[in-house]
Amino acid sequence: MFWLLFAGTLLNRLGILVPAFLSLFLAAETGVATGTIGVLVGLWGAGSVAGSLVGGALADRVGPRRAVLFSQAVSLAASVTLVCTQRVTVLACVVLLSGCASTLHKPAGAVVVSRELPEAGHVRAFGLLYWASNIGAAVSPAVSGVLLEWDPLWLIALNIATAVAYGAVATRLPGPSGPSGPSGKGGPAGGRSPARGLLAPFRSGPVARFLFLSFCLALIYLQKQSTLPLDMAAHGLAPHTYGLVVSLNGLLIIVLQPFVSRSAERLGMDTQFVLAGLLVAVGFGANAVAGSAWSYALALTVWTLGEILLVPQASAFLVRHAPEGGAGSYQGAYQFVWNLGLVLGAPLGMTVRERYGGDTLWAGCLVLGLGVVTAYALSARRPGRSRHSAPDSAGTDGSDGREES
Repeated sequence: MFWLLFAGTLLNRLGILVPAFLSLFLAAETGVATGTIGVLVGLWGAGSVAGSLVGGALADRVGPRRAVLFSQAVSLAASVTLVCTQRVTVLACVVLLSGCASTLHKPAGAVVVSRELPEAGHVRAFGLLYWASNIGAAVSPAVSGVLLEWDPLWLIALNIATAVAYGAVATRLPGPSGPSGPSGKGGPAGGRSPARGLLAPFRSGPVARFLFLSFCLALIYLQKQSTLPLDMAAHGLAPHTYGLVVSLNGLLIIVLQPFVSRSAERLGMDTQFVLAGLLVAVGFGANAVAGSAWSYALALTVWTLGEILLVPQASAFLVRHAPEGGAGSYQGAYQFVWNLGLVLGAPLGMTVRERYGGDTLWAGCLVLGLGVVTAYALSARRPGRSRHSAPDSAGTDGSDGREES
């Protein structure tokens, strides 16, 4: 079951129409103005943010199988409509749905892992899913670039083919009443409302704190997509140099992730969170003294190691703290705050850099990251905290009433 999910994750990431290639497709096939394309790409991002939350509640309520099938059906419909219209209003709706479909399926993976695997295997499983996603992300730009040169419509054909393939894989995933799922109640955590399921992670003290700290790290990490290329250009580095340096991130993840995760298993979850936050903080802070491609690459290596440690542990943490039937909503909440970090972090980073300079921006990233590390460390030392306990009682967040972590 898990390896089917692994294959589906890789296929989906290979064929997804990411913003960069979406904008190229719109420019080539629709004749829409450049400013309008920017708005449409923004709508794709808004859809991806919303899709995480909706996908979490959907996976808990109808099961991973139907959640993935629904997401791929939406992706298919959006792709077909995209080649059949040039009306801006229709394109706006289609692009929004396409962005939503890009994240709608992701929380279903957390539900599959929580149901099908023992707790001891969660970190490794999430690490492998993260690995599969990065393999697809590494291959996708090269494949998409070639297809775009042949004919932009081949991009849509790739998206359709991978959506159909993932949908076929999804037919083997568990339904709403799989092992260890909601017992006979057909809904998340005993049938609570979808709105309550969406809000539950943010109402649980330990999980809400973790989500806030994750958001702070996202503000730092996602500078790689906004201010980092500008900073490198200001030091005289060409755009293709930025591309080569940033591509090292995916390469390192593909090569190192299985080994780093295995080596880190002997460390406790709290220690890994502290170490991951420290590496992200120091890695981005080091950009203040970087000036060459090699120095930027060295800084990137540091924060990539932090990323490798953080992502699987974060997913495992949320599964461990989710109430029965709530793993999807908790995972969706994490992906929501991470995507929100890009939406808010990009303009915030741009503003700081423009007003106070790049050195101030990277110093701010270091300070914020060290603050997150300190908060992680203090949280780990809280009296009565247990690695294996869940969050607040059912009276406040809809969990199953176990001891607070």
